[in-house]
Amino acid sequence: MEPLGLSEFAGDLPRPGVLCTLAKVVGSAPQAPGAKMWVWSEGFSGTVGGGRFEAEVLAEARRLLSAARPEAFLKEYTLCREMGQCCGGKATIFYEPCGRRRAVHIFGAGHVARAVASVLDGLDLEIVVVDGRSEWADASAFPSGTRVMRAEPEALAEAAGYGALDAVCVMTHDHETDFRLVDILLDKPLGYLGLIGSTHKARVFRSRLPPPRRALWDARMRCPIGRKTPSKNPRAIAVAVAAELLEKWAYVPVKPEALRV
Repeated sequence: MEPLGLSEFAGDLPRPGVLCTLAKVVGSAPQAPGAKMWVWSEGFSGTVGGGRFEAEVLAEARRLLSAARPEAFLKEYTLCREMGQCCGGKATIFYEPCGRRRAVHIFGAGHVARAVASVLDGLDLEIVVVDGRSEWADASAFPSGTRVMRAEPEALAEAAGYGALDAVCVMTHDHETDFRLVDILLDKPLGYLGLIGSTHKARVFRSRLPPPRRALWDARMRCPIGRKTPSKNPRAIAVAVAAELLEKWAYVPVKPEALRV
């Protein structure tokens, strides 16, 4: 069996985060090799020994979190009196940064959106659903890990700082809302942008854009969204959408310069 990557190991732990592993001990130390601590900006879980030594590890991990391009490294500590320790040994910590999860933002909370969230549930993805209608922005209709927001879609899209780690699926109940969202989102450096609808809808929407923006549409928009399927069943459409997301975005490496700090 292939070992888990750090992102899969992180599971539901807060992200971005740093895994701090006590890799080596020479002499005495408060913990044995293999002790782990997960550190994020607002907290930590686990321990590598406590006291001043652990406070130093926490500070180093949070420094790594704030770095523009964090990379894994080893650091050795002497557990001496100056560190509030009397163990007298040496401890080496392996710091492994893990970035934030990729996120799928679904605008619209209708039947297809619910099916998409269900199909994607269990993958190492953050799923966010946005709908301004109280009767549809219902968290109980989605998997427990889905974040459901009752918000005005266009205002939220306008303010969002989306980047290459973000995918957006536009599938609201209203074509005009869809068009305004697309017009906003074409300017965002998204990793994936898809719009539910037919090839006719795609032609109409594209024709409504001024010529310079049609080039953006051609370069960035996927409409009809997902793999080609003759089915109109929400679950089948969701499988087609999920397949395209996984193929075109979810596991495609992102260049460091495309990441937002």
